[in-house]
Amino acid sequence: MNESKVIISENLERLALKLKNRADLFVVGGYVRNAILGLYQTDVDLASEITPDELKKLLKYSDYKVIDKSKKLGTVLIKIGDEEYEHTTFRKEEYDGTGKHQPMQASFVEDIREDAKRRDFSCNCVYYNLTHRRFVDIYSGTYDIAKKIIKCVETPSFVFENDGLRILRMIRQSAELNFKIDKLTYNTARSMTYRLKDISGQRKLNELKLILYADQKYTVSKPKAHIRALNMFNDLRLFPLFYVPCDRVKLTMTKKVKSEDRFIALLIDIVNAVNPDCVEYYLQDLLGQKGLCMGSKASEEYIKVVCGYFDALNRRNNKEYFFKYFENFSVIREYLKYTNKKLHEKYNFFYRYLLNQKIPVRIKDLNIDGNDIKKALPKIEDKNISKILKHLLDEVFENEIANDKTSLIKEVKKIGNSSSY
Repeated sequence: MNESKVIISENLERLALKLKNRADLFVVGGYVRNAILGLYQTDVDLASEITPDELKKLLKYSDYKVIDKSKKLGTVLIKIGDEEYEHTTFRKEEYDGTGKHQPMQASFVEDIREDAKRRDFSCNCVYYNLTHRRFVDIYSGTYDIAKKIIKCVETPSFVFENDGLRILRMIRQSAELNFKIDKLTYNTARSMTYRLKDISGQRKLNELKLILYADQKYTVSKPKAHIRALNMFNDLRLFPLFYVPCDRVKLTMTKKVKSEDRFIALLIDIVNAVNPDCVEYYLQDLLGQKGLCMGSKASEEYIKVVCGYFDALNRRNNKEYFFKYFENFSVIREYLKYTNKKLHEKYNFFYRYLLNQKIPVRIKDLNIDGNDIKKALPKIEDKNISKILKHLLDEVFENEIANDKTSLIKEVKKIGNSSSY
């Protein structure tokens, strides 16, 4: 294998020279793998037997800045100019008996072989010695890269036992790189999917979103690589471990969409597979703290779009529909067109009509607000202000009242003189 493929910046060369009297410095992981494949570079992960404290002393009076990232794991960030590297001291680990990949203890070692044992796949375990410009390939990773194979460094049961997330990384990297998965590695993953139960919803969500765009990661990535990956989800029965109460999900919408948000497409396919009594409540559980731990603002947007899609299929009344989904419809319609073109045209026509005619469909579209109502009705209770605003919106939408402040205030006073509020 040609070591000249590994392109090293001048700053990284100087760093290796500064440290060579203490120890050799290595690049390891995706940077080396991608260099061998002729792909653009990724983050630079460094490793050596030098501890964080030693690094700080050795680089104290240099232009390299060393910042602690994890003292327990011996990881620091090294910064110089616009460049940043993550350096980890060679170590071996003891785990807590779960699949969370949370070492109970990490011991620094001098033997690179011990460090290699804790890594995942052979293609990610090729070390490049920056000091002597040569590969150190303990698990024949360069061979597996040439053969385009994902294979565990040690026995697959050892690799997956302490980190269930590696099963998802196996699927993702296979899709991104267009690599096959070693048969023993794949079959062992099938028998150990239970280890994903120990992984947080947020970490699983992060991997899933990367998988959904696996076809766009590298120049070697193949079209529909994400579909190949999700078919592995079905084959390995992973969806139940993503809080989806069914073994398989038919990827109808996910296969169709192009530039749209594929996570929305997958959510639509999941809802179709699960067929919940209430789409909104199900998605709240799936995306919330009981499930994938998505942030509340993002989950609300996803829920609105997916519910809006299904409400359109159920032919919800135009007025009710756009009062609820007007702000989301520009996204919803992109999915609706793949399923029912007539409904897409119908709702889209009404949507454009509302836009062109500037017809109010949201409270904020009214030329009046809560403060105006308080001035007109000083004794009004706060709880009734929103009711009045909704009433005004309904009247303006039906063209019963003009959307100007004078007409709206007149209606507010009329309401105040009645016994309704």
